[in-house]
Amino acid sequence: MSFPENEIIPYYIGYDRTEHAAYEVCRWSLERRSSLPVHSVRLDQSALRRNGLYRRAPETNSMLDCFDGKPFSTEFSFTRFLVPALAQYQGWALFTDCDFLWQADVAKLWDLRDDSYAVMVVKHDYAPKETSKMQGQAQEVYPRKNWSSLILWNCEHPSNKLLTVDAAAEAVQP
Repeated sequence: MSFPENEIIPYYIGYDRTEHAAYEVCRWSLERRSSLPVHSVRLDQSALRRNGLYRRAPETNSMLDCFDGKPFSTEFSFTRFLVPALAQYQGWALFTDCDFLWQADVAKLWDLRDDSYAVMVVKHDYAPKETSKMQGQAQEVYPRKNWSSLILWNCEHPSNKLLTVDAAAEAVQP
């Protein structure tokens, strides 16, 4: 597979107002360690809502969305699924949660892209031992936990064209 040399990596970082410092560290560490140019995009739910790009109904007593009656941990739980649309279904893009600390060059990850996949994630078995997590929220155990914390999106893949702004608003509403 051949990709253009010196391309800019579009890098989407999930943003949560309560984790602003983590977001800044994530962005800074990626940019500092990258041998390729990167363009960081903050997935800020409030800004996406103001621009009509995130229309999912918020839970009535919280700014966080809800799934099966349980609130999500972060404001970006569903905004990650807007990445292909935000990239206009072109090329590849990288998404990470805001609590990443990059200790190696993202180019090594970027080189793993494979056009036969719609998404690429790190598959692992993770069963947290803690019963609570950030800001005292209950720690849930479920299959594929944290797989969507880091996503290489093949935005051009036909499967990702289903991830429209409307689909993100309608997906699995409680």
